[in-house]
Amino acid sequence: MVVCAHKYFLRLPNLSPKYSQMGEKSLAIDIREQIGKNLKKLIDDKYDETALRKIDAFTGKDYSWIGKVQKGKRNFRIDSLINLLIALKIQPKDIFDFTIKFPKGD
Repeated sequence: MVVCAHKYFLRLPNLSPKYSQMGEKSLAIDIREQIGKNLKKLIDDKYDETALRKIDAFTGKDYSWIGKVQKGKRNFRIDSLINLLIALKIQPKDIFDFTIKFPKGD
């Protein structure tokens, strides 16, 4: 399989019809929501709201941005997520500890 890079996005050619029917957008939303859910749990376990509000100085993102990421409602750059993980001392493996069900190929 050949992967074509186009500026900032990777495009995978010849996706299976089932994957196309499921919709790339839907799958991306599912992944974003799961990342947000994991982030929320990790933050709630370690920090109170006051401590979290102080994080915005390091990340350059305000408290409401973090809340939107936790709810899966905000798209984010990987650098923003990295800064947040560093500021909160959260291991990247913990944020991505989930699986996604892909449609079965033909």
